Amino acid sequence: MNRDQLLVHVDLVRAITLAVFDTLDEAQADVQPDGFPNTIRWNLGHILITQEQLAVNFAGMQPQLPASYLKLFGSRTRPSEWTVQPPSLAEIKERLAAQPAYVREHLGDRLAEQVKKPFVRLGFELATIGQILLHSLYHEGLHQGAIGGLRKAISGQRA
Repeated sequence: MNRDQLLVHVDLVRAITLAVFDTLDEAQADVQPDGFPNTIRWNLGHILITQEQLAVNFAGMQPQLPASYLKLFGSRTRPSEWTVQPPSLAEIKERLAAQPAYVREHLGDRLAEQVKKPFVRLGFELATIGQILLHSLYHEGLHQGAIGGLRKAISGQRA
């Protein structure tokens, strides 16, 4: 896969994520049905910080998001444990929409570059920015699926 193919995929995957906002309201974003560890807002924020962490932790760039985002949306966080008000859907959407251009501009020509420390999962080592970016797209797709499950569960509760 070449640079342009991967960056088009970044745009496509993010467009799918952004489509969630077309029919989502603030109240629906914070419903946590039984059996779900988090909410739609949490999943959207988690997608956002995952891309951020790629740039910061693996490519050595400066954070672009407020530090509070990591505390709200980081791995092993839960909305039920939040002690501060999360960002609005409009703010999350704006930041998600801007992120692919940031990735293209700041990481697009660095895809073959070795990362500061490889990402290792299940014995597989991802050692370049491009490999980790590709993994982040898989991760985003997982959270798109979680959002779909939450939406179904929420609509079932309202029926």
